[in-house]
Amino acid sequence: MAIYKICKQMKYNVLQVGLFLVCGFFSLQACKDNDTLKTTSNNNGADEVHQLDGDYQHVIFYGQSLAMGWESSEAITTRAMDGNLMLGNNPNIKYSSNINTFNSLVATKWLNGGEQPIVAAVNAFSYHYRTEVRKGQKFIATTAGEGGMSIEKLSKQYPETDNLYTSTFLKSLIQAKTLVKNTGSSIACPAIVYMQGEFNYSPANQGLGMNGGDAVTSKDEYKAMLLTLKNNMQNDIMQAYEQKAKPLFFIYQVAGNYITNREMTINMAQLEFALENSDVVLLNPTYFVSDYNGGHLSTNGYRWYGESIAKSLYYQLIKKQTAKPVYPLSYEVSGNTIAIKFHVPKLPLVFDNWTTRLSENYGFAVYKNGIEAIVKQVAIDGDKVVLTCEETLTGKIEVNYAGNNRSGNGNLRDSEYWASYYSYHDTSGSALAESYTPKKSRTSSEKIYGSNYPLQNWCVPFYYTVNK
Repeated sequence: MAIYKICKQMKYNVLQVGLFLVCGFFSLQACKDNDTLKTTSNNNGADEVHQLDGDYQHVIFYGQSLAMGWESSEAITTRAMDGNLMLGNNPNIKYSSNINTFNSLVATKWLNGGEQPIVAAVNAFSYHYRTEVRKGQKFIATTAGEGGMSIEKLSKQYPETDNLYTSTFLKSLIQAKTLVKNTGSSIACPAIVYMQGEFNYSPANQGLGMNGGDAVTSKDEYKAMLLTLKNNMQNDIMQAYEQKAKPLFFIYQVAGNYITNREMTINMAQLEFALENSDVVLLNPTYFVSDYNGGHLSTNGYRWYGESIAKSLYYQLIKKQTAKPVYPLSYEVSGNTIAIKFHVPKLPLVFDNWTTRLSENYGFAVYKNGIEAIVKQVAIDGDKVVLTCEETLTGKIEVNYAGNNRSGNGNLRDSEYWASYYSYHDTSGSALAESYTPKKSRTSSEKIYGSNYPLQNWCVPFYYTVNK
């Protein structure tokens, strides 16, 4: 029997220790090959991250299509909330007109979609902020970027004079600052939410590199570019808004059919990036919300995921507690079984196939010497998941969860309850049907229309190898 445990790290807070445990967990093979993952912090100065004050707080989303609400068939969050604003007539600045004025923040039907996730995110978060921190706080919400873009195309150094970084992100800073300063008020940015990575998987990456070649697909190259992007965005915000504290950088992981390799290189880059940087917060995955056949999220999916982001913003910016997805801590290989121990914010662990569609082996896959092993049983044992295979696990063993061979989907979550601000909208008459609409419970066949969005903590997608 081989038992692998992760060593405790020093000098970090409780969640960071837990995250570094994951870092060690995913780096066992790398350590064996003398390619140990570095866990140094890359904060680029301004190390103290604290609650930001400002008459206006500007929350910025950046990325590609899922950040913008592509393919959503309608806009459903159309009731404005006092004090929440956008530049012009669309939260997506690239598709907004008359950005020289503020308008009430609402989801807006536009050329490529309807519901934008930033609307529910800022509305739900601001509700809690005004209740628990400052009643009259104003918020500005802006989504920058564009659909179908690699990280290269979204980078400040992309070789175009008016690249997307300049024409959307920097433009939003300039316009917001100008409008706020004209009123004699102050402005600050507490959070950047980065939603991207799909088009750094092959073959979507073709032709999207820095010099017309293909965009990077390797874990290390993507991490390096992500670090540069994060630092650039934080520095430009701090300079524009004259704030000393840098905004936190919230990131998600790719899900669905966009994952195209077994090693989940972009997913693991995103996960490791969160482990290595104390100013980065890992969001819950997107695979549990409604989508269109493993691609773009549905109208409800965008609003639902916006609520999930609001929950992470709440923990970090109001409660000063880091958001806590489910993630692995250690594993034990014995005979034909693998037992994976998880960090679980709220026990019990649950295999949930009514909130999201059922995935084979609940999203888990095991490989022995490069060939997928037959898993006879997947069971929960307290804070562990036990995978039982047909054959003894010797040689090179790989395990992934919510990977490419499971359509980027899984079923593992905790049992935390969180009351959403909005409820599930009835889109049964929509021209574009969701690939799966949640049921109200394990035993119910009734769809979730009119009920709260489920907002438990779900397991992060991951991949690791074990050489026994």
